[in-house]
Amino acid sequence: MFASVEFWAQRTVSPLDGREGWTVVDDRYAEHGQVGEYLQVLIDGEGRSVGTARTYAGRLALYLTWAATAPVDPCSVTAAQLASFARWLERTPSRKHRQGQNRRRAADPKLLSLEPSRSAATVDGILAAVVEFLRFAASRGWCEPQAAEGLSTRVELRFPPARLDRGERDGRPVVRRRRVRRRRVERPPMTLTRTQVGLLVDACTNRRDRFIVQALYASGLRVSELCGMRLSDLHLLPSSSHVGCEVAGPHLHVERREDNENGALAKSIYPRVVPVVRELVLFHDAYRVERDALPEAAESDYLLVNCYRPPLGRALRPDVVEQLFVRLSAKVDFRARPHMLRHSFASAVAQATRDPALVKELLGHATVVSSDVYLHARWDDMRAAVDALARRAGE
Repeated sequence: MFASVEFWAQRTVSPLDGREGWTVVDDRYAEHGQVGEYLQVLIDGEGRSVGTARTYAGRLALYLTWAATAPVDPCSVTAAQLASFARWLERTPSRKHRQGQNRRRAADPKLLSLEPSRSAATVDGILAAVVEFLRFAASRGWCEPQAAEGLSTRVELRFPPARLDRGERDGRPVVRRRRVRRRRVERPPMTLTRTQVGLLVDACTNRRDRFIVQALYASGLRVSELCGMRLSDLHLLPSSSHVGCEVAGPHLHVERREDNENGALAKSIYPRVVPVVRELVLFHDAYRVERDALPEAAESDYLLVNCYRPPLGRALRPDVVEQLFVRLSAKVDFRARPHMLRHSFASAVAQATRDPALVKELLGHATVVSSDVYLHARWDDMRAAVDALARRAGE
């Protein structure tokens, strides 16, 4: 259906108000209009963050690439074709891992591997994004509604009459369903030890960067939440009653703001309060001395601002923090990304409290199910449990 085989996620900036967004283009930088409209609705209509749109753009770019080579109509696929796409995802290497520095000119864009190239969880996430787009396509009349109704990432299986004796209810056959999903091997999220976090802090060359590393580790904030924070969101005194806040102790307020000049948009629409420890307050105070000495920064209400390169005093963009961690990783000789510090914070809280509801509130998850991943069993805990059982048996 499309002349080009490869599609790519592409960042966009509005010429009217400078708002950032994402779309999908082919190798000739021609936009895929239907996916572009869907991604715009994600941000403007559903209030999703720019980071979510970026993730969906990358996933849908893979889907369009597959659809162009299948070939199938990307707005109308069957469950069997969706399952074929899932198998293609497992066999086709991620463009991040192909040879060559320029991923648009990878050495062999059609290279296949006998080993799974993506985890089951990654495949499921890509399928979920595709199904959401297909439902949107049906709502826009780009395909028949029936084409999207049965694509809740499931395939219906109707058993032959000989097996209906095990699948009947009130004399009627029961329709069994099988998800178009891959068997997952649950793995704990990637975390960093306290020693590794200390090495990252030591590798920083200024007080702002040291504060960023410590803040992400000590609060579990997302990068967009930290970059979108205003000075008025920090209540770091033992009591904040003088500013009308009755929350006791040092804490941070996480607010979603649509008008942040750096495009940093908190993922959740619900505000939350995160307590902080004295160590983070000390890092903050050291950074503020350096920050407020700069006239351009002192005039800004944003917590994180450009202090060392133009435009001075402007709010720090989330991608600048991502680049900071790339540089720090090269210095400390291990991989570190901002979200790994969020995982580290959540795992430490889960290990100390064994309370997923508490983890949910601290991280701002929509449901407690999202926090269950941090309650994984650790080897030391399993060893202690087995040793304790052996001691009781001996007694």
